[in-house]
Amino acid sequence: MKKIRVIIPVLVIMVALIFLSGYRFTALSAANNHAFLSSDAELIDQYKIGSSGIYIYKSEEEKEYRTVMTEKSGLLFSGNQSTFIPYNSDELQLVGAASFINDKDEASFISFKSNDDKVAYIEAGVEPHIERKEIKKGERVSFLFPFSEQINFLYPTAFDKDGNELYYFGFPKDSNMHNQDDLRWHKTGD
Repeated sequence: MKKIRVIIPVLVIMVALIFLSGYRFTALSAANNHAFLSSDAELIDQYKIGSSGIYIYKSEEEKEYRTVMTEKSGLLFSGNQSTFIPYNSDELQLVGAASFINDKDEASFISFKSNDDKVAYIEAGVEPHIERKEIKKGERVSFLFPFSEQINFLYPTAFDKDGNELYYFGFPKDSNMHNQDDLRWHKTGD
């Protein structure tokens, strides 16, 4: 009887500490519990990669998109990594991005939204994993690759319906100095 009186409080304290450190029973609840996720954040998409997960949120209050990565640890999940992308008025917008490697999984993820009715499709990836996805104005497309790579090295490129290149995603080609804000869609030619 004395052992039970000691074991139960110890277990309750351990569970409380685990939950306070951000661990949850499901990947989604771990993502929803992410420290930098605003209270108005709305889940707009989710992807499962083995025992890991990628969740994209949109926050009108913060004017940003946030990508949260979750990872399974034992029986529980944690969501300690995230990236955020502020809203912008570009013709093509980066909405979500993640690249990771852990003990069990690796992936590269990018998601874009089009505000340009001339863009018909976007291609991204590296050989032999190049994908093409159709997109219309107001829509969002996402690419998920089974390897970890910097998102600009996935060479996202936007084309019109005739196959003419309209935009490329990356740093400006005419500059050797790069600022993180320069990593975006750039028009090609005119």
